[in-house]
Amino acid sequence: MNQPIPIVEAALLTLLILVCARVGIGFLSDALQRHNSLKKELAVENSARIELSSRLRQTYVDLSMSRRQARWREVMVVKVVQESEDVRSFYLVDKDQEPLPSGLPGQHILVERPKGANSKGGCRCYSLSDDSSAGHWRVSVKKNSSRPESVSRWLHEEVAAGDVLRARGPSGAFYLQSAVDRKIVLVSAGIGITPMLPMIFEAIRKPGRSVRCFAQFRDVAHMPFIDTLSSIATHYAQVEMEIWISRFPKGVRRSTASLFREGKFQAKDMLSHEGAQQNSDYYLCGPEEWQEKICADLVEGGVRSEFIHYELFQQSEKSIPVTPSSKYASHNVHFKQSGSIAKFEATHNSLLTCAGQHSVSLESGCRTGACGSCAVKLLGGKVRYTREPQFQTQTNEILPCVCVPESDLEVDA
Repeated sequence: MNQPIPIVEAALLTLLILVCARVGIGFLSDALQRHNSLKKELAVENSARIELSSRLRQTYVDLSMSRRQARWREVMVVKVVQESEDVRSFYLVDKDQEPLPSGLPGQHILVERPKGANSKGGCRCYSLSDDSSAGHWRVSVKKNSSRPESVSRWLHEEVAAGDVLRARGPSGAFYLQSAVDRKIVLVSAGIGITPMLPMIFEAIRKPGRSVRCFAQFRDVAHMPFIDTLSSIATHYAQVEMEIWISRFPKGVRRSTASLFREGKFQAKDMLSHEGAQQNSDYYLCGPEEWQEKICADLVEGGVRSEFIHYELFQQSEKSIPVTPSSKYASHNVHFKQSGSIAKFEATHNSLLTCAGQHSVSLESGCRTGACGSCAVKLLGGKVRYTREPQFQTQTNEILPCVCVPESDLEVDA
């Protein structure tokens, strides 16, 4: 027969049960907290993996698009719009109504001026200035030359809606990068605003992308796309816009809080925000000397050069430094296809110039190493680049517009 448990023992047993229960509950609670913490860590790691995978896929797509072989096609001008006193936009579609290939935001196309009675023809690069997903191409061209053979002058004075042109692209290594965790800083002067527009359109489509835009203009008569820029600044909080006017209109109230600023911005204006040195990518487009100054000042301010991207379409007027060393003496250049042997002299500013002066026809566009139009195979010899090419060449390819011989050459042209 079971004996009743004494009161003291019963109390101790009850206390022991309560302690065990509390310990068990505490252990269970700790285990549950560890589980939730681990679950959160796994979720963060999984999110990071997805983000990295997405970024790698996008980078692969970007590289594939930037390196694809562009072909010439016939395009029809369907609309011409006067954007400012000296800038016109030309809207282009495929002549046969086929879809035009989309470009990466910031890329350009090459437009050909045909040979005529008063023109030897030519090609020039123009940045695409509309949304890269628009379905058409838009180039916005500044009339910046009085020479009759100028491509921009021909576009302004002779090309109208209904005309058919030859164009190639899109291409170019200057485009918006895919890293979403970095601030975008777009820096332009004058017509340099054109590649920035598709970059802005692309950025505002993606949540989390932060954009600062610095646009420099001469005066109110030379401010293409000012309505578009003002509208973006008004409707998209993630875009910080500063429009600087060198010759500020008289009678207009000046304010540091205004969209419009008087004078010219400097690199220090771009370095005023948090993360300007480490967490921002800078995209520059404008005159060469202006870009060089901004770039040098950004680097001096602590920005690493690999975070600075730029576009140059204007041929440099600078001459190549001539040295007395025999290493840079005159060299023979054998243009194999043409069957011509030319003498490269120190007075030539590039292999492209040498070819032209010896009646060897080489296609060209930007003349700054940006578009790759002049790329040819180097069959023998060695060249030196006078500036770092922006266009990524294939194996054994050279860009005659920005290189000079270091030995006798054989070129497949």
